[in-house]
Amino acid sequence: MRRLGAIGLGAMVAAAFAAGAQSAGKAPLRLTPLTSVQFPDRAFILASTNKAPLSPSTIQVSEEGKSVSGLSITPATETLDRTFGVVLAIDASNSMRGAAIESAMVAARAFQRSSASGQALGLATFNGSVRVVARPTTDRSALAAALRTQPPLAEKTHLWDGVGRAVDLLRQAKITAGSVVVLTDGRDIGSRLNSAQVVSKAQAAGVRVFAVGLKSPQFQPRALQTIARETNGGYAEAASPAGLRSIYSALSDQLAREYIVRYRSEIGVGRPVTVTVAVGGTRSATWRYVTPLPDSVAPFHRSLLDRFVSSPGSMALLAFLAAALGWFAVTTMLKPGRSTVQARVGEFVAAGTGTVSGTDPASIKVRERLLGHALLTAERALARAPWWDRFKEELEIGQFPIRPVPLVVLTLVTSVGFALLGVVSPVLVLLALVPPFAVRGAYKAKLKRRRGAFQEQLPDNLGVLASSLRAGHSFVGGLASVLDEAQEPSQSELRRAVADEQLGVPVEDALLRVAQRMDSVDLEQVALVASLQRQAGGNTAEVLDVVVEAIRERFKLRRLVNALTAQGRLARWILIGLPCAVAAWIAIVNPQYLAPLLHTTAGQAMLIVAVLMVTAGSFAIKRITDIDL
Repeated sequence: MRRLGAIGLGAMVAAAFAAGAQSAGKAPLRLTPLTSVQFPDRAFILASTNKAPLSPSTIQVSEEGKSVSGLSITPATETLDRTFGVVLAIDASNSMRGAAIESAMVAARAFQRSSASGQALGLATFNGSVRVVARPTTDRSALAAALRTQPPLAEKTHLWDGVGRAVDLLRQAKITAGSVVVLTDGRDIGSRLNSAQVVSKAQAAGVRVFAVGLKSPQFQPRALQTIARETNGGYAEAASPAGLRSIYSALSDQLAREYIVRYRSEIGVGRPVTVTVAVGGTRSATWRYVTPLPDSVAPFHRSLLDRFVSSPGSMALLAFLAAALGWFAVTTMLKPGRSTVQARVGEFVAAGTGTVSGTDPASIKVRERLLGHALLTAERALARAPWWDRFKEELEIGQFPIRPVPLVVLTLVTSVGFALLGVVSPVLVLLALVPPFAVRGAYKAKLKRRRGAFQEQLPDNLGVLASSLRAGHSFVGGLASVLDEAQEPSQSELRRAVADEQLGVPVEDALLRVAQRMDSVDLEQVALVASLQRQAGGNTAEVLDVVVEAIRERFKLRRLVNALTAQGRLARWILIGLPCAVAAWIAIVNPQYLAPLLHTTAGQAMLIVAVLMVTAGSFAIKRITDIDL
């Protein structure tokens, strides 16, 4: 009789539990909002104490008296994995020894058997520490295996740590509608968390706490009742261990009859709202909330590109580009054509003779009229520089498309334009060094290409010269015959030597002048051969064959050296290009990432050091791989 009385008492307590804490056991419906849903979408857990199933046709939802549209109802029995989930937290302290822990495990097994198939279940025990027996899962066999073994008991009761850990398990498993069923027969002893912290954590995760108290001399129900009420859960109390099974079975049946109600709110932000859910027109539940305001927008930070575009430096750069385009157009139009008198005379007179440099009075007057006084002033100033004559000669040899004075002026203006970028960041002043190096690299590359082509053509041209000498031609006549077969640039350069010889310059001096222009040691040997042939005679053709053979062997060695140093030369360009490419990519993807480098003193110093180190490394690799043969 005593056992039947305990069971009957447990059933009555379970019925009160199912009625819900929100209405003190009288309301047949209960609402719990899902915090994972962002406004204006709304979602509530609807719990019903009736066993009759609910359907969308029997449910009406209204906000401030106005019916909502687009309503969807999802029962717990039909949800997918990780929609509904429950973690059973069981007290495993020494006070639960004997019938208490045995009945608790029997009740947990009964809860597992009667729960919805799509509901994820987990198990945790707590005493002096919290032990996770099974994480939330829909694998019933795994959970049943975990429930077969009675948990080990120990001292202390970390009640709030156990509840907090159960909330964390639901949050980590990304359960949409989570619940914690906690069982204890005592009060909290030794937890790091307190009840207020647990309530805040559960509310933030949208987890309800259903507390089950087992009466004992040390049991204090008030804290459990508070946390159940604050999380919109429920509280039940068993007078003896025998009543736990009926409470757990009733709670499992209640959670299996829950529904998720979803809709989109049409209420404006910052307004109080009363949500009413009615079933069949006879039962209803309400929830009040204030529609949230939009999340605060993070402070706007303009990107580096945006700051540059709106800075004075960008305006200066645009002005420079416009000026550069204007100068390029002017210099292109003023570039002399191939049919000018100067070009035709230049075919017969070597550079530096004083008659084709454009210094005659008529030419000066034309320049003053077309280019303006500014360029003439700049040219006169540059003429005093020791490097100016060599610079002009290299541009002329490399056939650079822009004349020397406009090229220097445009380079200077470009450097000044880049220096103005220091308004954005002082480090960007280093960009002013780019135009001089770029221009120098461009015309040096054309010069090297033209000289290299001359060197490649030289053995064949000397072979033709040797054949002409064997046929009875003189040295100068042989050179003239070479012009008929030679390609550029050999044809134009050797024509200079022939023209100089016709004007009275010794042929060896004319060849030495061409050798200096083309930086050709091999042609200097040919000039020496010509000098010996003129002074002492001899078999010049045979000597030229030896020179040609030596040149070809040197070419083979040079090609071998180029092949062996190719990796080093490629590493040099990778060393230069990789940091620039990475910095450009980061500036596009995440402009704020480079802000400390550009806008702090330490970052600017580090960036300058990095640029200097990369430059030094580039020149070091160039010296290592540049082998002169």
